Amino acid sequence: MAALRTLIVDDHQLFREGLCALLANVEDITVTAQASDARGALRAAQALSPELAIVDVSLPGSNGLALVRDLVRWDRRIKVLVLTMHVSEPFVAQAFAGGARGYALKDQPAQEIAEAVRTVARGNMYLAPRFSRDLLDKKSEALANDPLGNLSRREREVFDLAVRGFSNEAMATEMSISVKTVETHRARINRKLGVHSTGDLVRFAAQHGLIPSVKDEVAAPV
Repeated sequence: MAALRTLIVDDHQLFREGLCALLANVEDITVTAQASDARGALRAAQALSPELAIVDVSLPGSNGLALVRDLVRWDRRIKVLVLTMHVSEPFVAQAFAGGARGYALKDQPAQEIAEAVRTVARGNMYLAPRFSRDLLDKKSEALANDPLGNLSRREREVFDLAVRGFSNEAMATEMSISVKTVETHRARINRKLGVHSTGDLVRFAAQHGLIPSVKDEVAAPV
């Protein structure tokens, strides 16, 4: 198994260096990028396509939980471990809701942090022992029931735009791809979701609570 490309996002350089030293002894992990804020993290992700990201909650000028959502939205295959000092169940819930696969605490022993990284790297869920197991059970159940679980990142983007009423041409412009590529993505989406038309797709989205709320909706180009 090739070593997973790993991104560390934390605003404390000394902590990043210590974490790098710890991960140097973790099999199948290689730190390929570091960032001190969300903007730098997203640039690194777009340039290097990391497979694993370790993210703090407190970042300058941003919220690490928002970064979790942005990283997963950019590439749903990325495995994110939140590593923080914040002992807050609402933060844990927000992290998992945003797509994180683990939540660990900086005051855990080094071997526990290493195990958290290994667990998430293997594609499993991790939660620091001091939290209720119910939080992890609820997240695991939500993942198992994800109606879009079989869609790729690009297919999810097309799904979201189609549900918002974008035409194929407008989606091509929005995503900077060709209309033919959009059509290919839509055909794959239809096959994976068992739908046959835009109307079916919208009904599917409505049935699963995937229709954007009015306050979040922007008029779609035609």
